[in-house]
Amino acid sequence: MDVSEASLEHDKGLPERVAFLLDNLNGGGAERVILDIAEGFSALGYDVDLLVCEARGVLLDSIPTSINLVVLNPTNQLSGLWAALGASGSGLSAILSCIASIRKIPRSFRFIPAIGEYLQRVRPSVLLSALPKSNIAAVLAQARAGVNTRVFVGAHISMLVRSQQGLETGRGQFHHMIPLLRHCYSRAAGVIAVSEGVAEDAVSFLQIDPHRVHVVYNPVTVREPVEEKNKPPSHRWFVPSAAPVVLGIGRLVAQKNFRLLVEAFARVRQHADIRLIILGGDESSAEQMAHRKELQELAAGLGVGSDVDLPGYQPNPHRYLRAARMFVLSSDYEGFGNVIVEALLAGCPVVSSDCPSGPAEILDNGRYGLLTPVNDVEQLAAAIVATLDTIPERQKLLERGLEFSLERAVEGYHRLFFDN
Repeated sequence: MDVSEASLEHDKGLPERVAFLLDNLNGGGAERVILDIAEGFSALGYDVDLLVCEARGVLLDSIPTSINLVVLNPTNQLSGLWAALGASGSGLSAILSCIASIRKIPRSFRFIPAIGEYLQRVRPSVLLSALPKSNIAAVLAQARAGVNTRVFVGAHISMLVRSQQGLETGRGQFHHMIPLLRHCYSRAAGVIAVSEGVAEDAVSFLQIDPHRVHVVYNPVTVREPVEEKNKPPSHRWFVPSAAPVVLGIGRLVAQKNFRLLVEAFARVRQHADIRLIILGGDESSAEQMAHRKELQELAAGLGVGSDVDLPGYQPNPHRYLRAARMFVLSSDYEGFGNVIVEALLAGCPVVSSDCPSGPAEILDNGRYGLLTPVNDVEQLAAAIVATLDTIPERQKLLERGLEFSLERAVEGYHRLFFDN
């Protein structure tokens, strides 16, 4: 069923309200996807509510005007715990085990009463939550409220990899939440994964019935102010006859492995006149700003400090993608890799780590961009060189990017939400 058919079905009497739930409005891929999907359902004529636990983040001013923002008021921790226990049913042991392991009450529990009150008052037909913490809160809140709202939970990243990363870095809290995640995800109306790899991970890692796990690829849309379309970035390195620019984009966190990108760039820079720009970073995050400083110090130590720039978060990265010689994703893991599609839509050649999960699916196992082993500096440097030496097939890349449209994604979610 396409979007127009969905709209006709809605006119025939489909439920009129759909709700979405986010932890916050930080500039991550999951948050952007939810905003796009929410706007897509609004365009079909549905009333759409966006529930946020904390109204903060760089996307706070990017909420479409057609979406009703609902900021949830948290209760205290003990009240949140009481609400979770009251809704847990057979999951009581999972909650108590989680609390005993992490030695505190999860902060997300504080929002369970507010979500439950919203569900009882508004009675949306569907609530989609995006990320693990809010997924737990949403499922428990629905059980506590005793309403017929169908709660779907999103799976945006490999839980196995995230758990392993947490244990390796000493941040093992996610690992201790696994029994609770397993309990809540199994009680949801369905689990919606953003890639086949993430879906397989959810089935095996959380031991979920595979028939209850569905795949809808993320939608990727390009929204630019009219006055900025076809204009080059104002950055000093995008001028005629300037050196080619390698571009990285993402939150400044360890998962993105920008250290690897800087190290690979430094190797290529020994033999080629190129520059590296890494876009991203939330200035309100002390952790990300500290990581930015580490990357700058790494570049300086490798002798390429003047050839690497981190100009911060850019609301319109598409201008950079159109002007860059290539985009490189160096992540240790992803759920999908929206920015790869954004690069394809800009006709920008892509080099990506073959990380779980998403990049290989988007790039069709290397047909639309080179894939390299995770955390392999030599292979990444070699792929950058090979891409520099290749004439870009920009139309081919654009056509591949168009396959991940908002219309297809909304159609997929609509079918799952309403069993069409």
